[in-house]
Amino acid sequence: MKKRRLACLAFAAPMFALAACTGGTSSLALTSNWYAQVGSEISPNTHETLTYSVGFTAADGNDFLSYGEGTYTTELTAETTQLADGSTELCYRLCAELTIPVTYTVNGERETFTDSVTSDVWFRDVGRSLQPVRSEKSVLSHSPLSSEAPETLESAYAVYEYKDVTVYDASCANAQLTRTFTQPTESENTYSIELTGSGTYLDNEQILFAMRGVSTSSAASFRSINPASRAVATVAMSAAPTSASGDQAHFAIGEDAEPSDRELTTYSFSLGYTGSNPGQPQTLTYAAVTSANDNTYRSVLLEMEVPVLYSLGTLRYQLTRAIFS
Repeated sequence: MKKRRLACLAFAAPMFALAACTGGTSSLALTSNWYAQVGSEISPNTHETLTYSVGFTAADGNDFLSYGEGTYTTELTAETTQLADGSTELCYRLCAELTIPVTYTVNGERETFTDSVTSDVWFRDVGRSLQPVRSEKSVLSHSPLSSEAPETLESAYAVYEYKDVTVYDASCANAQLTRTFTQPTESENTYSIELTGSGTYLDNEQILFAMRGVSTSSAASFRSINPASRAVATVAMSAAPTSASGDQAHFAIGEDAEPSDRELTTYSFSLGYTGSNPGQPQTLTYAAVTSANDNTYRSVLLEMEVPVLYSLGTLRYQLTRAIFS
């Protein structure tokens, strides 16, 4: 029976690891750096849209798999949400969508598909450590089956189409994950997962956002469900973030503005699972806080590099437009 590869196009925490430790971690000190006034409480007027271009660099020796230019968008809002205990609370809602063409070429034959990942996650304010309430993720992926050049086009890839729905109890001590496959075969399974360990827990779909609020003075770690193993794992920075002043970025701020070159201070770090089979980490670069009372760039994710399954290349995300409320 072929093992299902769930994460050729992972764009949150890496999903390549098969095992990781689940020990305790320190709680994250989180600050709402996504507002113009740093430290603001969640606002019902929250509305932010970020757009990224996604490009691909093939690894040496990979001449059968390529990706065209893709688009990744995120939309952050706030809405009153029902918690597992029946109470309601103003929570963040983060929607994300990735679409990208993928092409396989073998012995002169070529096929191109459009892969996609969409997600929707609800989570609480920083006063509640961004505790997740619920998440949904839908994936359509034409995933490579090996790092080696295939002999036929049919043996180059497999099609996976599935949806994950994760629901958390009110104390975020337990989660229920329902995974529904449409391809390659139809199936549905529900898993009850105890969120073991100490320290901050984050849902996979909110990680990129949450990293905007962490301290950059030391390496951070937290817990999350590894979607491949359906178990809680520790996700950690390999080292404290490195800061760089005078970095250049090219993007627009506002719906109608033209992109322009911007000089800003950034911080970068690698993030991945810990353990004996950690997989390949992702590299993330964020804008630094400009001022506590006038945080121009809202600690936004500027760039991200994501390894493709089997080390066949790297997907690079670059911010092209930011619309802040």
